[in-house]
Amino acid sequence: MRSKLETCLIRPLQAASHALGCLAEIKNILPGLTRLCLGCAVLALSALAAIANEPVTPEIKDAMWFLPSGSIVFNGRLGRSLNVCENERIVKQNVADLIAPFASRQEDRTWRSEFWGKWFTSAALAYRYQPQPRLREILDEAALGLMNTQSTNGDITTYKPAAEFSNWDTWGRKYTLLGFLAYCDLTDDPKTLAAACHHADYVLDHFGPGKADIATNGYWNGMAASSILEPMVLLYRRTGDSRYLRFAEYIVHSWQEPEGPDLIRKALKGVPVFKMFPGPDPTKKGYMGGGSSKAYEMMSCYEGLIELYRVTGEREFLDAASKAFANIRDTEITIIGSGSSWERWCNGRMRQADKVPDWMETCVTVYWLKFAAQLLCVTGDPAYADQIERTTYNALLAAQKEDGTWWSHYSPLDGTREGADDQCGMHMDCCTANGPRGLMMLPELAVMNANTGPVVNFYEPADATVSLADNTSVHFEIKSDYPRFGVVNIIVNPASAAEFTLSLRIPAWSDATRVEVNGRSVSGISRGTYARLTRTWKPGDRVRLTFDFRARLVRDPGGSGQIALVRGPVVYALDNRISKPLRDENEGRFLADTNGIIETTLVHNDMPPGIYVALDMPIITREGKRSSMRFCDYASAGDTWSENSTFRVWLPQPLDLRNPLNLTNQILISPINSIPDKKQN
Repeated sequence: MRSKLETCLIRPLQAASHALGCLAEIKNILPGLTRLCLGCAVLALSALAAIANEPVTPEIKDAMWFLPSGSIVFNGRLGRSLNVCENERIVKQNVADLIAPFASRQEDRTWRSEFWGKWFTSAALAYRYQPQPRLREILDEAALGLMNTQSTNGDITTYKPAAEFSNWDTWGRKYTLLGFLAYCDLTDDPKTLAAACHHADYVLDHFGPGKADIATNGYWNGMAASSILEPMVLLYRRTGDSRYLRFAEYIVHSWQEPEGPDLIRKALKGVPVFKMFPGPDPTKKGYMGGGSSKAYEMMSCYEGLIELYRVTGEREFLDAASKAFANIRDTEITIIGSGSSWERWCNGRMRQADKVPDWMETCVTVYWLKFAAQLLCVTGDPAYADQIERTTYNALLAAQKEDGTWWSHYSPLDGTREGADDQCGMHMDCCTANGPRGLMMLPELAVMNANTGPVVNFYEPADATVSLADNTSVHFEIKSDYPRFGVVNIIVNPASAAEFTLSLRIPAWSDATRVEVNGRSVSGISRGTYARLTRTWKPGDRVRLTFDFRARLVRDPGGSGQIALVRGPVVYALDNRISKPLRDENEGRFLADTNGIIETTLVHNDMPPGIYVALDMPIITREGKRSSMRFCDYASAGDTWSENSTFRVWLPQPLDLRNPLNLTNQILISPINSIPDKKQN
């Protein structure tokens, strides 16, 4: 049967695929009507080539992988955040506004072309989370609407013909490819795959040996343009067309050229990401003086490098990405799980108590989460899940407006939170488009599958269904009020008794975790690992986890002497809605033991709207009196986006109890001293 199929269909289609490249070259040198006709031929051949080759099985199999669409539903705080994001931001987006710039093609320097792809990938993830007919209709309309703007030569862009591939154009083409591929993952639609191939082929026509150099294209040392590496590898995996693999390998090779960003060698040598490119320029003011180590674009490139590792097995690619991740974690990521100043790496971990300008862009937050998710899947190392959890419950949740309609561009550690500005005349902002992508990834990461069985990474109350290797279905009911409380109950309901290993992430921050199965304690539980429970599971079996939710004081690693309050995965802050001055007292110190453990009291009543969890922390005044200060979780702090909720994370010892939110007494160490409003160039 296979030989007949090859003779009648597959081999002719493969020949068409080879002919496609030749026709594309001929098309470029012929004029007028001939070029138009050949363009139509190329489009037709793209559709044939898209189905000619078989999908590629990666050389490297992930250690853990996502569950099928609709396998998990969140029932707690994250669930509410996802629901308002989908209903008030994703579904209500005017899709025609996102497509219009592709039809008019009037752009020559900004980044309108990224908004459709960012929104679309968010919407596709939302549909995977909870497949709903209305959202599917919106996705269908958005995919078809963008395909209708495609030129006969495959071009899809917002840029004028004379400005093609300048500035942010190649970056925007990446997001178009990612959106089309996300739609293909949902639908297996051959027309969309053909459009993606035709669009990618137009990029291949422009860059490569003897053509334009992608490593010097556009902004940020070529990193913005060459981050198209990720969808090119994904397109190769879906189509089996080796041209996309060769182009991906060309991108990585071009990084090593004299003017390339040199991302692999620098990472392997341990060059700090802050020093990979020229640093802050004291002769330039504001945004343009902020240095060249652009955080978001850099992580986009490393994410593509991990995808290339999957299909080639080239260990150097994974090692470079892993080392870059570790350096970012150790030198840039702050207590809330994000980093960057003016969207650049800035040695931020050591500057947390400074007044850092434009602190922690939400796009950086999302790509830090995505970078960690890639490495979690590939390696199965729970340390990456720890990073995702910290980022989620602090920086990511804080960035979304409580009603889900908008996002903040930056996440400071003190002051006020602000909504993102409109960019490019689109009533859209890069972070408002990108933030939902981070949120909508979380269900896929919460409960995953592995060769040994299900893996629980997060303890949000949820219902999840996992199929074992023998197709036995197992339903998990996760019952908790996490992260308000540290007790989690998991009810395991296999369709029938089944032997498998249930892996439970034990967070590195939980010094003493207790695990019980049906009331019997499990020994050998270590923080920063997976507790692997292997047994024959029966319907109604119960697992109980009790995490170490003692509050702890953390010292500023930058040496300022200031401290911050952390409980479980959540960072806490003073907020002027609940953290009232003590008018009769002067100074106070927090009462912690030698390990930084501090006894706090959970507040149950009389909280303003929007406060998720609050704690009273004991203090002792200079006069020896005992009192307390009230804190709320960082994600709730500042959520009015006004001076009504001024907040502060890092606190001096002793603290001025008459004005604990006074933010003017901090030393300004930052060498750059102006504020931009956009990411222009």
